[in-house]
Amino acid sequence: MKAWLKQLSRWLFRQESGQSLLVIIFAITALIGAAATVTDLGAAYVKTAQTQTAVDAAVLASGMTLPVRSGDTTAVARATEVAKEYLTKNGVTDTTSTTVTLGDLNDGAYYSIYVSQPASAETSFAKIFGITSITFARDAKAKIVPCSALSDLVPLSIQEHILQDLIDQNLTDHCILKYGDNDIEVENGAFGAIDLDGVKGGGANDYTSWLANGYQAKLTVGTILPIEGGNMTGPTYSGIVSRYNGCTHFPSEGGCKITKYVDDCPRVMKIAVIEYTDSSHKYVRIKGFAAFVLEDYTTYEDQGCVIGSYANMVNIGAADGDLTGTLPEFGVYSLILTN
Repeated sequence: MKAWLKQLSRWLFRQESGQSLLVIIFAITALIGAAATVTDLGAAYVKTAQTQTAVDAAVLASGMTLPVRSGDTTAVARATEVAKEYLTKNGVTDTTSTTVTLGDLNDGAYYSIYVSQPASAETSFAKIFGITSITFARDAKAKIVPCSALSDLVPLSIQEHILQDLIDQNLTDHCILKYGDNDIEVENGAFGAIDLDGVKGGGANDYTSWLANGYQAKLTVGTILPIEGGNMTGPTYSGIVSRYNGCTHFPSEGGCKITKYVDDCPRVMKIAVIEYTDSSHKYVRIKGFAAFVLEDYTTYEDQGCVIGSYANMVNIGAADGDLTGTLPEFGVYSLILTN
């Protein structure tokens, strides 16, 4: 009997050891699975974040090409090219499956752009279970809206109804931004120059400095400002010469022109689109902002005129953009990320 009990106990011990071994094997397998999940999902999360950063950079860079006319195949191709260029700069090695889509079509032009980038993260531990990679896609959308606030303005202006008529008639080249003595737009001493700091009678020195270097404080739509009285031919010429000669782009082509320009060039002037507050023409209200490429100044030296051609300009940042959708468009936009 004792011998039988001893054999039985040994058999049971062997059985319990086998069961324990199975438990240990299952536990190790579970731990490996957990490690695979944590490690590989962590790596995928990092890759996802990197891809999202690249997509955001791409959509903002390509958004700077907006608005794009629907029939302008060159501009459409350029928007796609810029998006892929910035994806590559930010670590995306394969852009063959990148999707770039223009949207928000209005009056024949696109005002938004969408970029989607598929990607994958290779696994490490999960390969034990036959999972070699984790695939995903990141996307972003950006759109342009009219600027509601702007800095770096020059003390010139154009009336809202005049600019709108020029836009409607596609006559936005060679616009008068400051008038001469005999120009029909001169009314009660208002020659198109405004006092940007709001202090009437700031003088020729401020005016010349603002023409040459821009007014650095930010002005908002709705602000009322006094006009600069008198023609001020000399100060106008001095400031404009400094600004015109400050261009360092495309030297072999004579610098920036409306056909080819750099947004931050001194020749690209940001000006206020205005309306006079009453018939006295002593004060103006800012209705929006426009950009004009400064043209040859010598032709108008004796007349006190400043001529420029209308241009589009895009600035990054939602803070100074009209998110209400109520402001008119005058070609100066804020670029914002959106859903």
